Amino acid sequence: MTNKQTNRADVIGYCCMRLPVTNLKKSVDFYCDGLGYDLISADYSFGEAHVGLKNGNGPGIFLMEARPEDVTPLKFKFPRPFFVTSSTGYVTMIELLTNDLLALHERMIQAGAHIEQEPVFTNDFGYFTFFDPDGHYIRAVEEKGA
Repeated sequence: MTNKQTNRADVIGYCCMRLPVTNLKKSVDFYCDGLGYDLISADYSFGEAHVGLKNGNGPGIFLMEARPEDVTPLKFKFPRPFFVTSSTGYVTMIELLTNDLLALHERMIQAGAHIEQEPVFTNDFGYFTFFDPDGHYIRAVEEKGA
């Protein structure tokens, strides 16, 4: 018997995402005021905040304050989504589902987000990409009929 056959341990879900940020208060404001997350808890003296979707879906995000020199934002330009000019050809991204892509796009502009790709619509969905205050690459998607 192989280990695969005897070991029944599987990943069964996500508990959270953890993102390093250089200014915890600024990031909490961006995720809560800009993206519409709820602040679940914050310990500014410890340097960590937990935000989650208002509807309770999906994993929460822990924003962890780090020194600016320990956070390296993406510094290359994307010619189009999913393809980058790097040696790997891939990029790490957070993908969010929204019920109103154009309204969220406007909120991101008002929040001061760097918009990388303006909204694009196909027959089935629309999307745009942007960066949070620390350079985390985010793609917002609206599925038709969702």
